[in-house]
Amino acid sequence: MSNSPVPVNLDTIANNLADPVFLVDRNKSVVWLNQKAGELFNTDSKSAEGKIVTELTGITKLDNLLEDVFEQEAELKCSYEEASVKVKRMDQRYFFKIAINPVFHEGELWGGLVQFTDVTRFHEMEKIKTDFVSIVSHEFRTPLTTIIVGVEMLKEGMLGDLTPRGKEVLEAIGADCERLSRLIDNLMELSRIESGTIYIEAEPTDVSDLVQEAVRPLKFQAEKQGVELITDLPPNLPPVAADFNKAVWVLTNLVGNALRYTDPEGTISVRVRQRGKRLFFSVEDTGCGIPKDQQEKIFRKYIQVSGEGRKGSGGVGLGLAIAKDIVMAHGGEIWVDSEVGKGTTFTFTFPVYQGEGSVTLPEIEQEGG
Repeated sequence: MSNSPVPVNLDTIANNLADPVFLVDRNKSVVWLNQKAGELFNTDSKSAEGKIVTELTGITKLDNLLEDVFEQEAELKCSYEEASVKVKRMDQRYFFKIAINPVFHEGELWGGLVQFTDVTRFHEMEKIKTDFVSIVSHEFRTPLTTIIVGVEMLKEGMLGDLTPRGKEVLEAIGADCERLSRLIDNLMELSRIESGTIYIEAEPTDVSDLVQEAVRPLKFQAEKQGVELITDLPPNLPPVAADFNKAVWVLTNLVGNALRYTDPEGTISVRVRQRGKRLFFSVEDTGCGIPKDQQEKIFRKYIQVSGEGRKGSGGVGLGLAIAKDIVMAHGGEIWVDSEVGKGTTFTFTFPVYQGEGSVTLPEIEQEGG
């Protein structure tokens, strides 16, 4: 074994890393950065030292990610989407996945090591897939509309009388057409979200109006299934900063999912509670529950919960993925708590409206630099 000294020092090694790396203290101030980080954000160690990392990079998402690491005193653990950022440099857009590890000194949390991993190529591949889905969805729309119109004409007897069996077949065709139409709507909405063209028109939104509008179309379905649908809202809740229609969509989707999993004589409760500057919306059911091994992946695209207790077709597993993107675009979070055989609770948060000019919502993909 050779006892020769190492020909390079640690700074040389760090500066030859392919990934930009920052070292920040507990106050989120930059203490050190490698050469790649300096090139990406047009700075150097001397100029960057002492600056708040979010101000230096322009990536506001970093503030919350660092806070999570400091609170938990553990490495960053969140989804790929939540830890991804977009950086623009010299008319080029790059996508990075952020990894953060806590740094301890003498047993006390001192700061964090922030690493950016370039995932631009994967985003480009994802865009190709998204564009394909969007084109196919648009192409499906026209012939499907023609089929739906034709079915309605036949059901109304405009093209002659039908036998009872013929009416049954048409009802089945109509139901499948509606399901395909909802699927196309979801695919198109997902394509818009993934392309970064989701528009959040945030305004002060009355919580009672939001909840009532969300559950209104599902009350009849709940009664028909023998499920009690309860709304529980404390008085004097402040308005939330939200896009009314998109917020209604999220809540309606969660209640609709609960109906598919809840047996007759069960209950679904929609509750809202305030904690600080956020309102917590929860949809709790007494249904079959979600297995532990599926809870972590249900917000991914094209994932459906399997197992007993499911009623009818729930599509192809896009609803929760879209709901998550909409909630995140509002600056909120969404999660699930569930136990098999006892029920499920989905919870999401929206910011309280703070007054005129206070609504500043993040883009789905944060741009900095």
